[in-house]
Amino acid sequence: MAKKTENLPVAEPKSPSLALEKPEKGRSMWELLMQMRVLLPYLARLLPLLDGGAAKPSTDIRALQQSVNEMQTGNRNLEVQARNQALQMERMEAQMAGLRTAHENAAEETRKVYDEIRTLRRLLLGMGILTLVLLLTTAGLVSFLLIHP
Repeated sequence: MAKKTENLPVAEPKSPSLALEKPEKGRSMWELLMQMRVLLPYLARLLPLLDGGAAKPSTDIRALQQSVNEMQTGNRNLEVQARNQALQMERMEAQMAGLRTAHENAAEETRKVYDEIRTLRRLLLGMGILTLVLLLTTAGLVSFLLIHP
């Protein structure tokens, strides 16, 4: 008696998949295990972690809690520093606005002083020319009176 071998449809894998497939009718357990051999390296890495975690849970949890507490403390410190820096930045912005206003006022006063100095210069130049003219006139009149008695 010749055995009939069933031709099972074999799906060609497009890419290695980690998802477990549902067994179809007529597939043997060995075929399923062969498909799951891709998972073996990952399982080999996970088993020591699971065994080590079961042996000393209290010390690991305490260390983890301590790390979390340190992170929370650090986070609070960073939040406080960020608030302080934001407050300092607001103060600096207010100071910069005050300095900008003071600079604009000083520039305006400088322009006014420059205009006043220019006006004063013109006035002094005019008075100097007038004084020179008056001096020459006075010298001319005095010399005229001295020459014609």
